[in-house]
Order: sequence, then C-alpha cells, then structure tokens
Amino acid sequence: MATSASRRNAAAARPAPRSSPEAAPRRANLKVAPSNRAARTDDRIWPAMTVVCSIAVGIAFVVAGLFAGDIQVQAEIDGIEREMIELRQTRIRALAERAWHDSPEGLSDKVGDAGLVPAAEVALLVPLTPGLLEPPRTADPFTPPGARQ
Repeated sequence: MATSASRRNAAAARPAPRSSPEAAPRRANLKVAPSNRAARTDDRIWPAMTVVCSIAVGIAFVVAGLFAGDIQVQAEIDGIEREMIELRQTRIRALAERAWHDSPEGLSDKVGDAGLVPAAEVALLVPLTPGLLEPPRTADPFTPPGARQ
C-alpha cells in the first residue's frame, strides 16, 4: 500500500500532458460569492425573534394594563358598595327614630320636653253624617265680621 507521500512524489514526477492552445480548456471565470448573511438561517432568525419577542412583551404590557384597570374598577365598586351599606344603615336608623317619634311614647316624651301639659279633658272628634249640622249663616264663616265688604 502506497503512502500519501509516495503518491505525491509520483504525481510530481510525471510531466503534465501538453496540449495545443486551441484544445486547451478555457479557464472558467469563477468569482467567490460574497457571504450573504441574510441567507444564513442562524442570521435570519434573530430579526424574527426580535419581532416576536417585541410583540410578546407588548401583549404582556397590554394584559398587565387591563388587569390594573380591572383592579381599579373593582376597588371603585367596593367603595360604592361600602357607601351604600352605610347609607342603608343610616336610613334604617332614621326610619326607626321617626317611628319612635310617631309612637305614643315618643310623642309623650317630646311633649314633656317641650313643656306642654296634658289636657284637663279629652275631646273626641266624631265624624258626622251629612245633614246633622246646620248650614252656615254666611257664605264665608271664617272671615271676621268687620272685614267683610
């Protein structure tokens, strides 16, 4: 088996075949293509990943903003509900106080606080049926006699 060094020496020892200028192969005009970085897969993925990551971060900020708005609206709703509960309690207290003032016990306490005394006699007002009272003598019984014209 021949070694690679002996093959090189054998190839160098042989003379190159001579050919006529017409038969000589034309030398190809080859140029080295420039390295197109955008054509390489590893270079094309970075701009795409940048766009995708930017969109993902933007969506994350939008979602965070929506959550913040939701939390703020819920806090306002809770505040309004607390205020409504307080107003209901105030209304219930006011209705209870009004009912106490309208009761006989409340009226007697208020009358005593105002310094009024109980009446010596109690007059009962009874509704009358039509025709039991005399008709008024004047057209306007409530006008004093000197004020009439």
